[in-house]
Amino acid sequence: MVAISRTRLTRRRFLTQAASTTALAAAGTIGKPYLSRAADRPRITHGIQSGDVSADSGVVWARADRPSRMIVEVATTDSFKDIRSAVAIDALPESDFTAKALLESLRRVRTSSTACGSRT
Repeated sequence: MVAISRTRLTRRRFLTQAASTTALAAAGTIGKPYLSRAADRPRITHGIQSGDVSADSGVVWARADRPSRMIVEVATTDSFKDIRSAVAIDALPESDFTAKALLESLRRVRTSSTACGSRT
């Protein structure tokens, strides 16, 4: 048979438990940012475009909503563990916030992957 102990809830015990519960709840939010910086990041307004593709080259371009830098990486796998080339292009007001990258010396592979990102 299990003995159940009934402890009396004193003011001191109540305050101790309330303080520890509050501390645990506050600790859960420490790893989360208070303010999100996502609104400060540039957005690609018209998607990522590609064209002028030949046997060993191609053009990738994108338009942002503010001055930013487009980084284009070329890899032979979707995981981008083996990045073959990377280029950074500025999207400025003079070009209507459009960045265009000419990718040359691309060797023929069965599949290739391209990733585009931007930063301010």
